[in-house]
Amino acid sequence: MRALSCMLTTAALACFCPCELSAAVSEAANSARNAAQEYGSAVRNCDLVWALDNMYPPLRRTLADRLASRDPKQEASNARRIMGIERESDEAARVRMQQADRALVEQYRKMGEQMKAQGFVVERYSVGTPYSEYVVAHSTGMVRPVLKDRTGATRADALQADADRSRIVVLPITLVVRVPAASGRMQRMERRSYIYAIRDEVVSGVNMRGTELNRWYFVDSNTQVNTLRTYFPNLPLDIAVPPTGDRLLP
Repeated sequence: MRALSCMLTTAALACFCPCELSAAVSEAANSARNAAQEYGSAVRNCDLVWALDNMYPPLRRTLADRLASRDPKQEASNARRIMGIERESDEAARVRMQQADRALVEQYRKMGEQMKAQGFVVERYSVGTPYSEYVVAHSTGMVRPVLKDRTGATRADALQADADRSRIVVLPITLVVRVPAASGRMQRMERRSYIYAIRDEVVSGVNMRGTELNRWYFVDSNTQVNTLRTYFPNLPLDIAVPPTGDRLLP
């Protein structure tokens, strides 16, 4: 079930009824939706490594670091490093993070293989109309909703051209899958959820995030807003998100 949950929320994208969202969306938000369409083949093939490769890089590093911190062989060394007892050279840090990332890739690869072995099948996939959109200016501490809600009444003013900024778009999804039930028979299920599409649009100085400017990356809805706020401190806690839920299908 852990692999199923990961696939449903990390790599899976799908449809959302456009009649439930009447507001116009920006060109950038439509760009995010178009970029998310590429997830289709990855979803159908249970390719979690592809999904990982398109995850927002700072979050990927966080997940890799968490995975490495749970390695019993590294616990003592990690504790000494965190406490400042043991200093780590830049080269040692680079090697450590490379090893952690390889371990994360292997974990995602095994989850995808497990899902295939269990008979997980994606029947339908599409991406819905962007539900909300936010522009975050890091250096000035500004965040403004570009598409606040379904009314479309709130639009963002232009930010300063030289301000560090990123864009976050909430994309509704629905996924129809066939999964093995406890009885051994295949069960059809629909999940309505969402993902965050994120791109860094302006970065002054050295880009410590490791992102490509204007490239869309994706974060699943299992990621809490507080986690996103570690990368975007002024992102609101009350981000507008679409209704979610699961239902069994005949």
